Amino acid sequence: MAKTGQISDFASTTGQQNTSSGSNFFNSLLSGDATKTSQVLAPQISAAKTSLQQDQKTSAQNGNRSGGKAASNNAAQDKVHSDITNMTGSLTGGAASTLLSSGSSLLGTALGGYNQQAAMSQQQMENWSNSILGKGITSGVSSAESAGLGAAGI
Repeated sequence: MAKTGQISDFASTTGQQNTSSGSNFFNSLLSGDATKTSQVLAPQISAAKTSLQQDQKTSAQNGNRSGGKAASNNAAQDKVHSDITNMTGSLTGGAASTLLSSGSSLLGTALGGYNQQAAMSQQQMENWSNSILGKGITSGVSSAESAGLGAAGI
C-alpha cells in the first residue's frame, strides 16, 4: 500500500510540474515576446539565415548582372521569414501540447493511485474487522449495546 502511495505522489508531483511548465511555456510563446520564441528556435533560425547568406553569396559571385538577382535574393529572404514563422507555429503547438498531455496523463495516474490506495485502506479495515480481534471487539460492543437496551426496557 505504501508503494502505491509513493507512485501516486510521484505521478502527481511530476504531472503538476509538467502541466505548469507546459502552461508557462505556452503562455510565454503566446505573449508575443519575440525574444522567448527566438531563444527556443535559435538553432533553426541560425541555420536558415546561414543558408540564405550562402545562397546570396553564390548568387552574387555567379549570377547575372540584371535585376533578376535582386528579385531572387528578396524571394529567398521572404522564404526564410516564412520558414521561421512556420517553425514558430509548429513549436508553439507541439511542445505545449506534449507537456500538457504528459502532465494530464500523470495527474490521471495519480488520481487512480489515490483511489486505489483508498480502496486498499478500506479493504484493510474490513479485513481487520473480520479478524478474530475485530470480531471480538464488535461482538463485545454488540453485547454491551444489547444489555444496555435491555436494561432500559427497550
